[in-house]
Amino acid sequence: MFRLINRAQARLRLPPPYAPFQRRHSSRKASDPLRILFCGSDAFSCESLRALHREHVKNRALVEALDVMVLPGRRTGRGLRTVREVPCKILAEQLNLPIHQRETFRKWDLPDGTNLVIVVSFGLFVPPRILASAKYGGLNVHPSLLPDLRGPAPIHHALLRGDTHMGVSLQTLDDRAFDHGTILAQSPAPGMPIAPDASFQEVLSAVAVEGAEMLIQGLRDGVHVAPREDVGWKAAALQGKQLVHAPKITKADGQIHWSAWTAEQFARRVRVLGSVWTHAVSDRGVRKRVIFLDAGPVAQGDVLRQGGEGRLVCEHEGADEKRAGRHEMKVVLQQDGSCLIGIPGDSWIRVEKVKVDGKPEQMAAIALGNFVR
Repeated sequence: MFRLINRAQARLRLPPPYAPFQRRHSSRKASDPLRILFCGSDAFSCESLRALHREHVKNRALVEALDVMVLPGRRTGRGLRTVREVPCKILAEQLNLPIHQRETFRKWDLPDGTNLVIVVSFGLFVPPRILASAKYGGLNVHPSLLPDLRGPAPIHHALLRGDTHMGVSLQTLDDRAFDHGTILAQSPAPGMPIAPDASFQEVLSAVAVEGAEMLIQGLRDGVHVAPREDVGWKAAALQGKQLVHAPKITKADGQIHWSAWTAEQFARRVRVLGSVWTHAVSDRGVRKRVIFLDAGPVAQGDVLRQGGEGRLVCEHEGADEKRAGRHEMKVVLQQDGSCLIGIPGDSWIRVEKVKVDGKPEQMAAIALGNFVR
């Protein structure tokens, strides 16, 4: 595990003082051999499944059996003829684990002998009936310092709001609401440092490794055995403050807020979401969705030396009246194919690659040329 954590730290370029998750329990509680139903979906959950499988192979006294539950694959592509299976199913097949593929827990019972349900980035709520039928109930690995950022997309929201630290929580599965269980383990304060230019994938990989280690160490310590101790520290730090929810990321999260975003926020959104978008309007009234595939701050002095300034008119759609309507920005098309765009606060961003709806990816100066006035 030490090698895995070091690799995760390298991805995030963590400074030496950070100490990854360490065992917090001075004595271990005795547990029956665990017969686990693991519910997962994505790359984050796959790291925990790999760790559980390793433990199952080398320590049957702890993990005696391991079944996997996943959601059905989604149809994609032209004519919806291609079925895209979730990564967790593909991994479970590679590991030769029993797989249960279902879209609901209705009219279904746990495999015989199952005494613990583990959920990691699954998407379905585990009903009380299922939890009550497992001797040790359920556990969940959540990539945030709970109760901060409850919800399905905590990593995205932590990065979008510019957090400098984040962490992982191991909690019980609550039988009434998502992410309201007892905190059995949590990344030490203040959490894992995040490098300012860390990508979403870098952070995801590092947090997934920490979460997998926390889960295995927790099982070894018997944190799933009653009585369960709440060891979370973040709740006290947030006392008296409004908790922030982390809802699913949607298309609207990538829509450019021309009147509000700073140059750094443009760069951050692209780094986390992969792209941002707006509706550009030509002088003839043609309106097209334009996707910026990159964006970064530009020094004011570099813009002043360019000249050749034009205007770009964009529209923001949505219910927010402060952001809705037309926005007009200064634009400089450059000879290297990039484009400089002025934003509020006398700041500028540089965009190199753009995709206009109905057209292939192009250099920004070419793609935006038809919209600059």
